[in-house]
Order: sequence, then C-alpha cells, then structure tokens
Amino acid sequence: MAGFVEELMPREKAIAFTAESLGFPWQTDRGKISLAGNGTGRLLNTVKAPEDAPPYTRSTRDGYALRSADTFGAGPGAPAFLRIVGEVPMGSLPEFTLGPGECAVIHTGGILPGEADAVLMAEDADTAGSWIEARSAVQRGENLLRAGEEFSRGSVLLPRGTKIDWRTAGLLSMAGADTPEVPRLRIILLSTGDEIVPSDRKDLPPGKFRDVNSPILSYLLRKEGYESSFSGIIPDRPEALKTALSKALSEGDVIILSGGSSVSVRDYCSSLLSSLPSPGLLVRGILMSPGKPTLIAGMKEEKKLVLGLPGHPFSCFVTAWTVLIPLLSALIWGEVMEPWRRLLLPLGGPLFGHTGMEEFIPCTFSGGKALPSPIQSSFSKALYRADGLFHLPPSCETLRSGEEAEVWLW
Repeated sequence: MAGFVEELMPREKAIAFTAESLGFPWQTDRGKISLAGNGTGRLLNTVKAPEDAPPYTRSTRDGYALRSADTFGAGPGAPAFLRIVGEVPMGSLPEFTLGPGECAVIHTGGILPGEADAVLMAEDADTAGSWIEARSAVQRGENLLRAGEEFSRGSVLLPRGTKIDWRTAGLLSMAGADTPEVPRLRIILLSTGDEIVPSDRKDLPPGKFRDVNSPILSYLLRKEGYESSFSGIIPDRPEALKTALSKALSEGDVIILSGGSSVSVRDYCSSLLSSLPSPGLLVRGILMSPGKPTLIAGMKEEKKLVLGLPGHPFSCFVTAWTVLIPLLSALIWGEVMEPWRRLLLPLGGPLFGHTGMEEFIPCTFSGGKALPSPIQSSFSKALYRADGLFHLPPSCETLRSGEEAEVWLW
C-alpha cells in the first residue's frame, strides 16, 4: 500500500502521481504490423525513413529539362534557343548528360539528366524541329523536387503515437516501411454487477441492464490505437471479483474494471487493490465530475496497471477518455498525450458549473456556437448526440450565454 492516497486527487495530479509511482514508461512488447492487414487505427512507434525520397531529383512539370544558366535573360521578345538532345524515359534513369545549350523532353515525375538543374514548362516554349524557343527564364531548382526533399534516410517519418490511417498509410508505403513497429499492450476488460447481463441478451429480465461499458471501452480503445479483450461480467461477490482479477493479472498488462453498484462491493474493490504488491492502490477517487469514484492501482515490479471505473456509461466513458487514455500513453512512451483537441467557442446558452470540481458536460454545435446538453451520467445516448465535452476547470462556476467556453473534441 505504499503511496496510498486517502483524499480525492485532481485528475492531472492523479495521472502524474500514478506514472511516477509505477515508474512509467514500461518496457512493453513490440511487434510488426503489415499495412496489407487490418492495421487501421493502430499506434506506431517512431518510424524513421529507410531511404531518401525521392531517391533522385524529379520534375514536377511536363516540359524541358535544362541548365538554368542557358535561359538567363530569356523572355517573349528575346527567347533563348536550346537544342533537344533526347527524351527522359519514365521509370528509369536517363543515360545522357546535358551540355551547354542543350535540353531534353521530360514528363512529370521524370528523373533529371546529368547537369540539368531546372525544368521549363511546356507552355513556356515553342518547338521547331529539334530546337525550342525558351520564352521564359527559369531559376536553379525551379519545377523540380530534389532528391531527399520529401524526407531523408534516418529522419523521423512519423513520430511515436501516430495512428495508421489513410494519410499515414500512403506515407509509409512511399517510404517502403510497409511493416512498421507497433507497441503491444494486453488490455483486459471486466464488467461487474449483479444487475448486468451480456449485451446480446434479448429477453431482458426485470431489474437487469445490458452491458454497455465493455463495448464503449473496447471501441474507445480501438479508436485510440489499442487492442483489448473482454473477460466477462463478474457478479457482485468478493470471491468472484478476487478470482477474476487474479486471472486477468496473470494474462494482461492493463486491467479495467467497470461497475460495482453497491457500496460494499466498491469498498471491497478498494481493499482488493490495496492488497496488490507495491505500490497497490494509488488513487481512491478523482476530483472530477463525472468520474469521482475512479480507482487506480498498480504493481511496479510486475508491471501491471489496474483501473476501477464508474458503472454509469457516460461517467465510465469520460473517465476512460480523460484518465485511462493519457495513462496508457505515459505507460508506453513516458509522455502524457491528450486524445482530445481543445477549442474555444461562444456559448449558445448559460453553462452552470461548481467550483472546486473539474467538470465535463456534453455539448452540441449549432450556428457556430456550443450548446450545453446536461444529462444524467447513466444516459449513454448522450455520447451519440454530443459533438464534444465542455471542460470546466475547478475554478470555473458559471458562464453566461455568449461567453467563450473550452470544448474538448473527440
């Protein structure tokens, strides 16, 4: 129980305290992933360019490769005359070099021949047999992409924490880095509560609720670049929780518990996490709404992180998004990375907060303004309707219509 904290902690302090107490970053497994497979959304380790791009200086226009000095002073009334000595073949190196007063037909993407240092666009020249009239002067480097200009061998192509998507996949493919390295973290999800039944249950018994939290957490983690597995619903019985947690700790790196409706079960969960090897239970509640009853624990030597998240779906999501995801980035890279984008927008209506507590309130956008949508924390439907969350720091109480408020975007 070393380092156990009795009082509620501010959210950012809880994240920093956990990272420091558990000695983040941890050395996690690494693996290769194929772009040809289903790598969408996966987080990347730092990717360095294996080669220069482009490997050769290429033309960015259709026209004529030439020596820029040969067009000095050229204009419509005083053209420069150059002799065409060849055409640059597409997809291969030209086998000739330009001499003074010579040029070569080149197409977009073609490799410049030796001694050429610029490209004259086709529309700026007239042809007559094997000669052109250059009606415009060009500067050295004009209309071309130099070797290594996109990126050079050994330079950082994509920084750590970047996700694989349609933008980055193209860059990785261009660089020949089609099997990039990704961190592998075993995340196990557990839902708790006697009232919870599987989400595929059709005949819902009275007093029961379908499991909402595990799908929310699974898809949120996937969106943020992590894979997870679901290990079932645990009844509100101390021995069942102890057995399930022990099994999860033997199989995973990060264990996420959600729910536990009774006070006695929450107390037992606190006691169970306190009994883990050092440091054990680190955070026993966070000064945020929703998300106040969050628990954070860990085992430093064994490299295990455990979070107990609230059972209400909206509260569970907010805590996972603002606490769990930043913690995972600290675990892997030793740096807290925020998954949200901050935006200041004028309010379309008054926003009421409570001093002393960091608050998150759903909002929607309309007419360039942000509208508050206060809800009960159990209503998961709010996640579907919301465009983001208002972020109210502990020092903020009430904002009037028209004032600017900070919004965190998904």
